[in-house]
Amino acid sequence: MYFPRMSRKPYHVRRSKTGLGLFAAAPIEKGASIAEYSGPRISSAEAQRRERRTGSRYMFEINSRVTIDGSGRGNIGRYANHACGRAPNAESTLAKGKIILRAIKNIRPGDEITYDYGREYVELFLKTNGGCKCAACVKKRGKKPTLRERAAAKPRRGRRW
Repeated sequence: MYFPRMSRKPYHVRRSKTGLGLFAAAPIEKGASIAEYSGPRISSAEAQRRERRTGSRYMFEINSRVTIDGSGRGNIGRYANHACGRAPNAESTLAKGKIILRAIKNIRPGDEITYDYGREYVELFLKTNGGCKCAACVKKRGKKPTLRERAAAKPRRGRRW
């Protein structure tokens, strides 16, 4: 399988509505590799122990025996947030033993890079913490923005001294 590569890092990490997020810094073509989901490979049993002990949310299960612990800050893939349904613009792909985030749509500069984490993650982590906060789910619920979200959306004006 061939995935076009990009010469520079096509992304940057910044604040999003759900925390930190991965955003396109340049146009990303459909099919292009964006980032690798990296970290130490551990057994699935060890991953479950770490999840119970520390509540780690950055485990990416490759198969029934091997899991990637992506909790390290050097793992750029961990900043790509979840999106439900038709909303994601990327997907995770297993290629040559690595998890690669790949664009499934053309992504414009400034767009947040998102992919579907899967039903199990949503059930375990998102439903127990107030539900999914992706744009599609918030729109579906008709959720009003919080005070913090409203303040972030207001244009800031400089102070007069």
